[in-house]
Amino acid sequence: MAVRGTRPTVEELRQVRADPGVLPVLVEGWLSSEAFGATVRDMWAEVLLLRNDTFNQLPALGALEGYLLDDIYQGTAEEPLRFIEHLVLADRPFTELVTAEDMFTDEITARIYGVDYDAAVGGWQASTWPDARPRAGILSSAQLWRRWESDGSNFNRGRANLVASRLLCEDFEGRDILIEGGIDVADELQVAYAVQVNPGCVSCHQSLDALAGYFWGYKQLIHRNYVADSITGGCAFNWAGGNEPEFGPSYLPEDYCYPIKQYNPADEGGWVDRGLRAPGYYGQPAHDLSEVGRLIADDPRFSQCMVRQFFGYLAQIEPGDVPFEVASELQRRFEASGFSAASLVHDVVMHPRFQAIAADDPADTSVGLRTIRPEQYARVVEDLTGYRWWALPDPPGCDSPTNPDVQRFGTQCWGTVDLSNSDVFGFRAMSGGVDGKVILRPTHSPTPTKALTMAILAADAAGWVVQTDLARDASARRLLRWVEADTVAEAQVRGQLAWLHARILGELLEPDDPGLDASLELFELGLELRGSASGAWILVITALLQDPAVMFW
Repeated sequence: MAVRGTRPTVEELRQVRADPGVLPVLVEGWLSSEAFGATVRDMWAEVLLLRNDTFNQLPALGALEGYLLDDIYQGTAEEPLRFIEHLVLADRPFTELVTAEDMFTDEITARIYGVDYDAAVGGWQASTWPDARPRAGILSSAQLWRRWESDGSNFNRGRANLVASRLLCEDFEGRDILIEGGIDVADELQVAYAVQVNPGCVSCHQSLDALAGYFWGYKQLIHRNYVADSITGGCAFNWAGGNEPEFGPSYLPEDYCYPIKQYNPADEGGWVDRGLRAPGYYGQPAHDLSEVGRLIADDPRFSQCMVRQFFGYLAQIEPGDVPFEVASELQRRFEASGFSAASLVHDVVMHPRFQAIAADDPADTSVGLRTIRPEQYARVVEDLTGYRWWALPDPPGCDSPTNPDVQRFGTQCWGTVDLSNSDVFGFRAMSGGVDGKVILRPTHSPTPTKALTMAILAADAAGWVVQTDLARDASARRLLRWVEADTVAEAQVRGQLAWLHARILGELLEPDDPGLDASLELFELGLELRGSASGAWILVITALLQDPAVMFW
């Protein structure tokens, strides 16, 4: 579940029961799977808060005309995540997270930013940024800095704190600071002066503002209205109408037409104009973000933070709650492996602390059961039943030329949406996930909305798999391998129940095991209530997909 987000196969269960020593070998195999790649993307989407489909998508105009909003969302939000996934699956040193010169793009990102893309190959592929931005792994990501915008008088401090908190586990916002009164925080000049001379302010800002100084070349904001007005104005729109983003003389209308000019070297000195500190990395000089990336990669805080991020995500605890001795041990192994993230994940899930069900100290949160995440539950259900929770949420008129939003921003149609992995239409945050904008921390406990969501998805999936399985040859079925639509004999039903308990719950039971009695009673109740074996199997599978053994692992 931690590595793939799916239940173990029956064969894997039997292998481990026969020889527990085979588990590390199985894990090694899982670390090269597509499912593990999805786990990596899910993890970093949560760490960097990148999947925020409730945020207005860029307009489907110009180079993006004809694309649905879900196409645009997937093609932008996933850009840095596909790059990280590639680093891990290709087993490149994870220091390349902040030093790599390449990036990953699909057709959407390529069209938005003018990235080279081979349409004949299609899909996600390696490329390079076409502009003058320093090459530094995710520090060069378009979507990362479009998501982490810098508005008003923030002066890129939020971006700098993202780097410090997510890559070094040194969150400036978590510091205990005593600030004397008398500073009008609404006065930009007073604040600018205070961060230079007030001791309480200087303690943070001497590092924070220096790190923030490297991000001035990136546009502070790229909102859909700027892009839409630029395109509809022929890329020479007169901002005097009141929509001008007053961030600098180089923020021109043509910058916001596709391909968007996100990075401009002329803006790199914005910190000078505002009297802020010169760029620097915690007291060390660095010319640009490429040099910053190399300093981060060499910083021991980075390797320990990566250990904390991976362990924390997989164990469902805060990175700061990973015990120091565990983090230090795994950090040494991580560095000795050549910064292999796959090896780190292997070491995490095989670590006794990760596998422990309880601890002597009741306050120790690094051990115990985990709660299934919404992304994991969606993969579990699809793996077991072949069912995905697609919906078509578009209202009438979403593409009507008389719709004012369509006229200004292009289509307002999303197309099909996976309700398990959406917040604008679906139930991801309601099931314990994050929405990347408002709900910033996952909920790792059962909640009424999580149980309700699982119940509806389980019922839909059960109906799907029973219908499709019983229409296929037994050898091609997913779950109902040992019965037919009219099978009601107890011996055969118990044999099928044993298989379901193994495949769904991870319980290897013999057909005559008393542990199957409750499921047999449920099957018999289904026969009585629904009048058919197929109806009874829908009831049984619906219940098993909501079992605590699935909710917790």
